[in-house]
Amino acid sequence: MIQLPRFRQFLAVAVVLTTALSLAPARTLADDWSYMDDRSTPEKLIESYYYAINNKFYVQAYSYFQPDMAPADFGKWAKGYADTETVSVKLGSADADPGAGQIYWNVPVVLSARKTDGSSKVFTGCYRIHMTNLGMQTDPPYQPMGIVSATLKEANTAYDKAAPGSC
Repeated sequence: MIQLPRFRQFLAVAVVLTTALSLAPARTLADDWSYMDDRSTPEKLIESYYYAINNKFYVQAYSYFQPDMAPADFGKWAKGYADTETVSVKLGSADADPGAGQIYWNVPVVLSARKTDGSSKVFTGCYRIHMTNLGMQTDPPYQPMGIVSATLKEANTAYDKAAPGSC
Protein backbone atom coordinates (compact mmCIF):
# COMPACT_ATOMS: atom_id res chain seq x y z
CA MET A 1 0.00 0.00 0.00
CA ILE A 2 1.34 3.47 -0.92
CA GLN A 3 1.68 6.00 1.84
CA LEU A 4 -0.23 9.11 0.82
CA PRO A 5 2.43 11.74 1.75
CA ARG A 6 5.19 9.83 -0.13
CA PHE A 7 2.85 9.41 -3.12
CA ARG A 8 2.18 13.17 -3.15
CA GLN A 9 5.93 13.84 -3.11
CA PHE A 10 6.41 11.43 -6.00
CA LEU A 11 3.54 13.03 -7.92
CA ALA A 12 4.93 16.54 -7.32
CA VAL A 13 8.39 15.49 -8.57
CA ALA A 14 6.82 13.80 -11.61
CA VAL A 15 4.85 16.96 -12.45
CA VAL A 16 7.93 19.17 -12.09
CA LEU A 17 10.06 16.86 -14.26
CA THR A 18 7.37 16.51 -16.90
CA THR A 19 6.92 20.29 -17.05
CA ALA A 20 10.68 20.89 -17.23
CA LEU A 21 11.14 18.32 -19.97
CA SER A 22 8.26 19.70 -22.00
CA LEU A 23 9.77 23.21 -21.85
CA ALA A 24 13.29 22.10 -22.74
CA PRO A 25 14.13 21.84 -26.42
CA ALA A 26 13.73 18.29 -27.59
CA ARG A 27 17.06 16.78 -28.54
CA THR A 28 17.09 13.32 -29.99
CA LEU A 29 19.34 11.39 -32.30
CA ALA A 30 16.86 12.09 -35.10
CA ASP A 31 17.57 15.82 -34.72
CA ASP A 32 21.13 15.17 -35.81
CA TRP A 33 20.08 13.38 -38.99
CA SER A 34 18.18 14.73 -41.91
CA TYR A 35 17.32 12.70 -44.93
CA MET A 36 15.41 13.21 -48.14
CA ASP A 37 14.79 10.49 -50.70
CA ASP A 38 11.65 11.21 -52.70
CA ARG A 39 11.14 9.67 -56.12
CA SER A 40 7.41 10.29 -56.27
CA THR A 41 7.68 12.85 -59.08
CA PRO A 42 10.48 13.90 -61.44
CA GLU A 43 10.71 17.22 -59.61
CA LYS A 44 11.06 15.53 -56.21
CA LEU A 45 13.72 13.22 -57.63
CA ILE A 46 15.82 16.21 -58.73
CA GLU A 47 15.27 17.95 -55.38
CA SER A 48 16.43 14.76 -53.63
CA TYR A 49 19.46 14.56 -55.94
CA TYR A 50 20.58 18.08 -55.02
CA TYR A 51 19.74 17.52 -51.35
CA ALA A 52 22.23 14.63 -51.45
CA ILE A 53 24.82 16.72 -53.34
CA ASN A 54 24.49 19.59 -50.85
CA ASN A 55 25.00 17.20 -47.94
CA LYS A 56 27.93 15.43 -49.60
CA PHE A 57 25.91 12.17 -49.74
CA TYR A 58 27.43 11.25 -53.07
CA VAL A 59 26.50 7.57 -53.00
CA GLN A 60 22.87 8.57 -52.47
CA ALA A 61 23.04 11.16 -55.27
CA TYR A 62 24.66 8.62 -57.60
CA SER A 63 21.81 6.18 -56.90
CA TYR A 64 19.35 8.55 -58.60
CA PHE A 65 20.74 7.63 -62.01
CA GLN A 66 19.08 4.84 -63.96
CA PRO A 67 21.12 1.64 -64.14
CA ASP A 68 23.73 1.87 -66.90
CA MET A 69 23.15 5.64 -67.18
CA ALA A 70 25.28 6.78 -64.25
CA PRO A 71 28.70 8.27 -64.93
CA ALA A 72 31.11 5.35 -65.43
CA ASP A 73 33.63 6.42 -62.78
CA PHE A 74 31.96 7.18 -59.44
CA GLY A 75 35.17 8.52 -57.86
CA LYS A 76 35.82 10.96 -60.68
CA TRP A 77 32.15 12.04 -60.69
CA ALA A 78 32.17 12.65 -56.91
CA LYS A 79 35.47 14.59 -57.11
CA GLY A 80 33.74 16.89 -59.59
CA TYR A 81 31.78 18.25 -56.63
CA ALA A 82 34.84 18.71 -54.37
CA ASP A 83 34.79 22.51 -54.69
CA THR A 84 30.98 22.80 -54.57
CA GLU A 85 29.58 24.35 -51.39
CA THR A 86 25.87 24.21 -52.29
CA VAL A 87 23.59 23.99 -55.29
CA SER A 88 20.24 25.79 -55.45
CA VAL A 89 17.74 24.59 -58.00
CA LYS A 90 14.60 26.01 -59.63
CA LEU A 91 12.43 23.57 -61.50
CA GLY A 92 10.05 24.01 -64.38
CA SER A 93 7.13 21.72 -65.06
CA ALA A 94 7.95 18.15 -66.01
CA ASP A 95 6.85 17.29 -69.52
CA ALA A 96 5.78 13.62 -69.67
CA ASP A 97 6.34 11.48 -72.74
CA PRO A 98 4.70 8.10 -72.08
CA GLY A 99 5.41 5.25 -74.45
CA ALA A 100 5.02 1.50 -74.66
CA GLY A 101 5.57 0.59 -71.02
CA GLN A 102 7.97 3.48 -70.43
CA ILE A 103 7.58 7.04 -69.21
CA TYR A 104 10.14 9.76 -69.86
CA TRP A 105 9.99 13.27 -68.44
CA ASN A 106 11.92 16.35 -69.45
CA VAL A 107 12.42 18.72 -66.54
CA PRO A 108 13.76 22.23 -67.16
CA VAL A 109 16.07 23.57 -64.44
CA VAL A 110 18.06 26.58 -63.35
CA LEU A 111 20.95 25.85 -61.00
CA SER A 112 23.17 28.08 -58.93
CA ALA A 113 26.36 26.34 -57.86
CA ARG A 114 28.20 28.15 -55.09
CA LYS A 115 31.83 27.12 -54.88
CA THR A 116 33.93 26.77 -51.73
CA ASP A 117 35.85 29.92 -52.74
CA GLY A 118 32.60 31.95 -52.57
CA SER A 119 32.09 32.29 -56.33
CA SER A 120 28.90 31.14 -58.03
CA LYS A 121 27.92 29.89 -61.45
CA VAL A 122 24.43 29.66 -62.92
CA PHE A 123 23.40 26.87 -65.25
CA THR A 124 20.24 26.25 -67.25
CA GLY A 125 19.13 23.10 -68.97
CA CYS A 126 17.11 19.94 -68.74
CA TYR A 127 17.08 16.66 -66.90
CA ARG A 128 15.68 13.58 -68.59
CA ILE A 129 13.98 11.21 -66.16
CA HIS A 130 12.79 7.67 -66.88
CA MET A 131 10.61 5.05 -65.26
CA THR A 132 9.20 1.77 -66.49
CA ASN A 133 5.42 1.73 -65.94
CA LEU A 134 4.69 -0.01 -62.66
CA GLY A 135 2.48 -2.66 -64.32
CA MET A 136 5.37 -3.56 -66.64
CA GLN A 137 7.77 -4.28 -63.78
CA THR A 138 7.08 -7.94 -63.14
CA ASP A 139 10.46 -9.18 -61.93
CA PRO A 140 12.56 -7.93 -59.01
CA PRO A 141 14.36 -5.82 -58.29
CA TYR A 142 11.99 -2.88 -58.57
CA GLN A 143 13.46 -0.09 -60.69
CA PRO A 144 12.42 3.36 -59.44
CA MET A 145 12.32 6.55 -61.41
CA GLY A 146 15.83 7.74 -62.25
CA ILE A 147 17.97 10.24 -64.12
CA VAL A 148 18.86 9.28 -67.68
CA SER A 149 20.75 12.44 -68.63
CA ALA A 150 21.28 16.11 -67.94
CA THR A 151 22.03 18.80 -70.45
CA LEU A 152 23.30 21.90 -68.67
CA LYS A 153 25.06 25.01 -69.91
CA GLU A 154 26.44 28.00 -68.08
CA ALA A 155 24.11 31.00 -68.19
CA ASN A 156 24.92 34.70 -68.29
CA THR A 157 21.90 35.52 -66.13
CA ALA A 158 21.77 35.93 -62.34
CA TYR A 159 20.06 33.04 -60.56
CA ASP A 160 17.33 35.26 -59.08
CA LYS A 161 16.47 36.56 -62.58
CA ALA A 162 16.65 33.19 -64.39
CA ALA A 163 13.62 31.03 -65.01
CA PRO A 164 13.49 27.44 -66.18
CA GLY A 165 12.72 27.38 -69.89
CA SER A 166 11.48 24.45 -71.88
CA CYS A 167 13.29 21.29 -72.87
